[in-house]
Amino acid sequence: MKRFIVALAAVLALTGVVGCDDNPVNPPGGGGGTSINIQSFAFVGGTITVALGTQVTWTNKDSSPHTVTSDSGTELSSGSLGQNATYSHTFNTAGTFPYHCTFHSSMTGSITVTP
Repeated sequence: MKRFIVALAAVLALTGVVGCDDNPVNPPGGGGGTSINIQSFAFVGGTITVALGTQVTWTNKDSSPHTVTSDSGTELSSGSLGQNATYSHTFNTAGTFPYHCTFHSSMTGSITVTP
């Protein structure tokens, strides 16, 4: 039984670092993390300011697919996120990064990264 619990814990730990996550396991900067929910066709808390090195994780709570896509450039590119799927990105460059959902143009947000 103990082996099963240890194996389950390892699988659960890995779940957070595989899939749509485009970041290293231990991102540089140590800025901690923050979460944004995609819910009711909106980025809830989607316009924020974070410190350099912060990992931001988006979670799609809607039944419809959504994306997290940079308005310009390629900083954010989640691909299609189904219900309960997550996408994470660590911001290692200061600046402002506006983004949107490619499926729903009214869904927008912006991450401002301070040094």
